[in-house]
Amino acid sequence: MKKTVAPSLIAMALAAAGISANAQANDWYLGAGAGYAQYEDIDKNNSNLDKDAEAVSLFTGYNFNQYFGAELGFNYFGDDADTKALNLSAIGRLPLSERVSLFGELGALGWDTDTGAGDDGVSPLAGLGVAYRASDLVDVQARYRRVEDMGDLGNNGFETDVNNFMLELVLHPNRGVATPPPVAPVAPQPAPEVTYETRTVTADGSIYFAFDKSDLSGDSRATLDEVARFAQQNPDHQVELAGYADRLGSAEYNRKLSERRALAAKDYLVQRGVAAQNIQTAWYGSELAEGVTEAERQRDRRVDAKAQATIQVEIIE
Repeated sequence: MKKTVAPSLIAMALAAAGISANAQANDWYLGAGAGYAQYEDIDKNNSNLDKDAEAVSLFTGYNFNQYFGAELGFNYFGDDADTKALNLSAIGRLPLSERVSLFGELGALGWDTDTGAGDDGVSPLAGLGVAYRASDLVDVQARYRRVEDMGDLGNNGFETDVNNFMLELVLHPNRGVATPPPVAPVAPQPAPEVTYETRTVTADGSIYFAFDKSDLSGDSRATLDEVARFAQQNPDHQVELAGYADRLGSAEYNRKLSERRALAAKDYLVQRGVAAQNIQTAWYGSELAEGVTEAERQRDRRVDAKAQATIQVEIIE
């Protein structure tokens, strides 16, 4: 790209990097896309210039939160236009559910074409798209972009508006489940002597789940193993399991998801020898969810387990 374009794009990229350094989250991503470019209202000296061409893109970005991010990308518009371009864009996102979101784009495209005598310049761009979260690592998205006034009729033989349609694959290396804090085992109550007194003892713990998941992790099983050992040591026991979900998604979906989580914990305790009739389950969906950041939402994706038993203990006079 020629010197008239590069300094402004470099300055914009450095500004975006400065914002990223202060971000609290660390959701950066890499992506690639393929599609086509439609050259609308093309004005050309070269009569062989096509109105449609293949297009490819490579891009990287950073999400400051679930609603706003920035993106830097390389684009190529093929065939007779033969144009390479860099774009820097602000990205606004609107989550529709736990997996689907809409996004909008506003930015600038610095282009360099080899057609004719060659030329370069900067054009405004705007776009819309929809993203599907296939997993913590992968998003699949479709994007439409509109670029105004690319090319220069006098220098390189064409001037056009571009309608760019792309199908993209996006990788989020750092997006995932935060490791839940370890749960300390419940210390057994010491056994006093001589006289007896009725006391209530408990074992409490919380287990955490991945986004939109109800299967148990290794740490979750370890916590439930503590509850099962408590039940084996105290025959007169009751266990309460309460399932929760974060605020992403509809209330009805989250209620069913929290039910699956509570029942997964119950099934595991039954396998560990806890009597099913001694286990009570409840699920609250996202009614009590408080999380805003990803780390806070992780704490909302849980099941709280509480085991309780009545015992007779000896009391020293």
